[in-house]
Amino acid sequence: MSIEPASLTDFSALKRGQRITLRSTSGHQVTGVLEDRAEDASVVWVRMDDGAGRRLFHREDGYSVAF
Repeated sequence: MSIEPASLTDFSALKRGQRITLRSTSGHQVTGVLEDRAEDASVVWVRMDDGAGRRLFHREDGYSVAF
């Protein structure tokens, strides 16, 4: 089963508690659980795997999201 990446500009489709993977255009990848998103869907907070903490991602940061 392949996962189609969705644009980060489409944060509105994401739900709290959902497992997601974010990929930058340079190939950097982070995986975690969506903790929250802004009402306007411009940013999301992700609790990253492996105890790496929580991180904020903005829709213009250049990441694509797979879930």
